[in-house]
This record gives sequence, C-alpha cells and structure tokens, in this order.
Amino acid sequence: MKILVTGFKPYGRYRRNPSERLARESGRLRLGGARVVARVLPTEYKGCEAELRRAIRTIRPDAIVMFGLAPERRKITIEALALNVDHSERPDNAGVRPWRRTIDRKGPALLETTLPVDKMYAALRRARVPVTVSYHAGTYVCNHAFYTAARLAPRVKVGFIHVPKNESPARLRRAMEVIVGEVCREISR
Repeated sequence: MKILVTGFKPYGRYRRNPSERLARESGRLRLGGARVVARVLPTEYKGCEAELRRAIRTIRPDAIVMFGLAPERRKITIEALALNVDHSERPDNAGVRPWRRTIDRKGPALLETTLPVDKMYAALRRARVPVTVSYHAGTYVCNHAFYTAARLAPRVKVGFIHVPKNESPARLRRAMEVIVGEVCREISR
C-alpha cells in the first residue's frame, strides 16, 4: 500500500509553511506495510498541478493525503469538498492571480473527498487534537491541488486537510500520524 502525503512551500508573507514540514516528516512514518511517500508542492496553480501529475504517475498511490496552511484557522480542518474554481485576489508564488477561473471545463462543479472524514474526525478527537470539518477548501492553490488530485486519480482515496499557522509542531505531527493511520486502516478494509 502506498500513501502519497503532500504539503506546500511557503507563500506570500508566510516564511514557513507547517504543511511542508508535515509532508517531509511523513516520509519517516512506519505504518504496518504502508509505504508513505512525501512530496512538497510549489504554491503555484500550474506548478502544483504538474508536480501532482508526476507524483501520481510515478508513485501510483492508493491514497493521497494533502496538507496546506490556513493561517486564520485555529483547528486542524478536514475539507469535505473541492471546488472547480480558482479565484484569488492574492497571487500564487508565480504571480498568477486567477479570477473566477474554472479548473477543469469537463469536470463537475465540486468533488467530495474520498477519505474517511468521520473516522478521521473521531480519531483526532480521541487523540485530543482540535479538529473541525469544513465544506470546501477555498479557491486558492490548496483547493486547486485537491480538485486536481481527485480528477487525476478517481479510483484513489483523496482528501485535503488545512492546518493552522500557530499549532505546535508536535501536535501537527500527531494529527498527521492519526490521519494517515486512519486512511491506512480504511484502505486495508
């Protein structure tokens, strides 16, 4: 079983992106027979899509667990839906500032996560990690990556988790371990 875990490089005024650290640390996880492969994506619409295409083609994962920074959030946030739209007043790291742009003209307006949201939520609560569920991943690069991965790998479990800026690295690592562990259990069933 192969699990692709992604995070993003820093962007805008955020010199550190905790999702980058999570992705890098995930490569050291030992979860039974699961092989966890980490990728850090550029915080760019086109760049993250190109890297996801390469990773999905070469790794052929059974699940994709994506992490990204949501600086305003105070809890780990499991995203339920990816929207088929890029829209932002702030540019990505390549200077692109899309305005109400469709990601995939042939794709549905939204895609639902295929990760076990309720089980991840319950497991995080048991681990005393502050968690909530959000009904979409926004319209910035995180959402673009989530939607793109779901479209590129329709038979693969795919989901996105936003992390807060000020959470401790130890708690974020624990959250990542719980989430990836729950995804492994789901795939093994």
